[in-house]
Amino acid sequence: MAATAPHIVFVIDDDARLRDDLVDYLVGEGYEAMGFASYEQFLPASRLIQPALVVLDLGLPGLDGLDVCPLLRTLWPDLGVVMLTSRSSVEQQEAGMQAGADAYLSKTASLALVEATVGSVLRRLKPAQRSTVEQTTGGPGWVLLEDDLKIVSPNGEQTVLTLNEFTLVQALFNARGDNVSREVLLNLTGKTDTATNRRNLDATISRIRAKTRTSAHTDLPVRASYANGYAFVPGRAGDLEH
Repeated sequence: MAATAPHIVFVIDDDARLRDDLVDYLVGEGYEAMGFASYEQFLPASRLIQPALVVLDLGLPGLDGLDVCPLLRTLWPDLGVVMLTSRSSVEQQEAGMQAGADAYLSKTASLALVEATVGSVLRRLKPAQRSTVEQTTGGPGWVLLEDDLKIVSPNGEQTVLTLNEFTLVQALFNARGDNVSREVLLNLTGKTDTATNRRNLDATISRIRAKTRTSAHTDLPVRASYANGYAFVPGRAGDLEH
């Protein structure tokens, strides 16, 4: 029997330390997770990946959690939402639940309690019914399987990706040979455009290419340019020289 694909969880919280801690903890517990500082930052990724659950901060910059929760429900009616807040009043808790949250926790809750609540909500949710695995075609012979976070090479071999890796490859697929800037790719994964994050992005692309060489015995056709970012160009060898 094939292993069940991990649940995808997005964390939307402007507290960078808490957001990173939650993402790291959830990944350590077997989820695929990615964090964003605001709803506005989260939107580009929402067009590429459908999460099973969102951990949502009530006090976000821009649109706050009470405004964001109904928007998430519009995007994905079956989505799970766990709302976090530093506001402990009964009125705020009621407002959060009325906005559509499945659970409501204080920001002082332990990481273990947040993860347990995420698991409890996901167990109660009705699994989304899909007749086929969601696919994205990147060109001749290359396919992404969204439900399984896998890339399939022209020779039919599959490579399992992390959520972060999958998001990057899907963005390159969707560009259909055009360059995607490093800034855009970083924003899609909830990162700011800094020199350190650019180096981490380059390392991630290299890691994806290494994975496909190992599991699929073929190179990922990614062209890189320091000025212009990356492009997925099927039919030619990947080139990571700047």
